[in-house]
Amino acid sequence: MRILVTGGAGFLGSHLVDALVKRGDEVVVLDDLSRGDKSQINQGARFVQGDVRLFSDWEKACDGFDPEVIHHLAAINGTRRFHKEADLVVDVNVNGTRMSLKAAKEHNSTLIFYSSPEAFGEQENMPLRNDSTSIFTPAHLHQRHSYGASKHIGELLCQFEFRKGLDVRIVRPCNVYGPRLRGDDNGQVVSMMMESNPIVVHGDGLQTRSLTWIHDVIEGLLRVNDGVNLSGKAFNLGTNDEISMLDLATKIAKLRGVEIIHGESNHGDSKRRLPDLSMNKEIDWAAKTGLDDGLSQLL
Repeated sequence: MRILVTGGAGFLGSHLVDALVKRGDEVVVLDDLSRGDKSQINQGARFVQGDVRLFSDWEKACDGFDPEVIHHLAAINGTRRFHKEADLVVDVNVNGTRMSLKAAKEHNSTLIFYSSPEAFGEQENMPLRNDSTSIFTPAHLHQRHSYGASKHIGELLCQFEFRKGLDVRIVRPCNVYGPRLRGDDNGQVVSMMMESNPIVVHGDGLQTRSLTWIHDVIEGLLRVNDGVNLSGKAFNLGTNDEISMLDLATKIAKLRGVEIIHGESNHGDSKRRLPDLSMNKEIDWAAKTGLDDGLSQLL
């Protein structure tokens, strides 16, 4: 199968590319390397450096390569960037998605759009279902929801094109962790806790998340890639095993032998985020790796 992966030099994208190449797919990676690393790109894939906002770069990636499937992962990520760089977040995430849809239409490709639980904003009714309402706080308070709102708009654009006949599938990877996950200031929580000393817990740490091991998620993504009659459907690729950030920090601190301190809360941080997993029956998928096992593998 011929597959184009945007953001294929990043954490999730590079693991996906590895899996696709391993099973024999022909893969092209389109990435601007602003967050990803070229060293993470599987040597069995062709790499094109480019900006997903520029359709000319999509044309370079598709030159002589008519993709059957496009995985559109490329986006501005990193919680602290959402407030500080809201304009860039919206620009890349929305316009990159518009170009991905344009490319999918030109090449008659299946598009798999990577959304996020952040697309539901500060919705407090759990679990998060496909028919849950997205709730965003007033923009003058903070711009944290530049990311979640951009993903919500991306889903709107995808559903619009689905209504016009394009095969579009939506995935929402839920707090994925594993090797290659960045632990710097713009990283995700597990790797930040794995690398920082002392570990900083934002606010009281009572906010909960459901963490999902990278290789479980990759298996789910392959099933969405290969499945039939999935157009217009959205899948929360996660688990129902909740843990508070304080308990997570305590667990990792014991494993690493470091201390915990409390810092300021992040803007608009959801108190709880629990995905509804009922749609995953359609792809016969469920996460298998428990948190303790995953953390041990990561260490």
